[in-house]
Amino acid sequence: MNLEQQLLDLIISRPNSHKIKNIAEELEKESTFTLGKDVEKLKGIWELRWSSSKAPFLNYSPLVDNLQILDPLNLDGLNLLKPRGINAVMGTGIVAKLKSLNETKIGVSFTHAGIIGPNIGMGKIKALTKIKKEQKGWLEITFISKELRVCRGDKGTLFILRKISNNILFERFQEFIESL
Repeated sequence: MNLEQQLLDLIISRPNSHKIKNIAEELEKESTFTLGKDVEKLKGIWELRWSSSKAPFLNYSPLVDNLQILDPLNLDGLNLLKPRGINAVMGTGIVAKLKSLNETKIGVSFTHAGIIGPNIGMGKIKALTKIKKEQKGWLEITFISKELRVCRGDKGTLFILRKISNNILFERFQEFIESL
């Protein structure tokens, strides 16, 4: 079994395994990712399955979907914590604008944060606040495949995400971004 498959198996079956970090670091050494040739691979919905962070909102939970929805061609992103199993853009969210910083780093400028509620009647409940003081960061993509992404944040955090297929949720994300 190759390293990528080992890591995928571990983050799904044993997301607290001490082996995860070492395997991810081995995959990083093999990576050939560049934004120039691989930017399309970033597009979609990514579920956070493991993180080196101690912050609860940056870690995997079996009760909450911790998603990163990326549309790099339109330079849009959303970090979304939502109840597991609900197929909607609802929960706690942080909206971001993206930009390329170099061949492996994506700059992130957070624009809105707050609660995104369900559709009620003709509208969606939103308690999003425009972020007044500029909040910036970056992600360095250190490995990517069709199913797996390993990246490092500007504070040194190692993230491992699994790509999930959910065209309906992605379309709802695009509608949500257009409504801001």
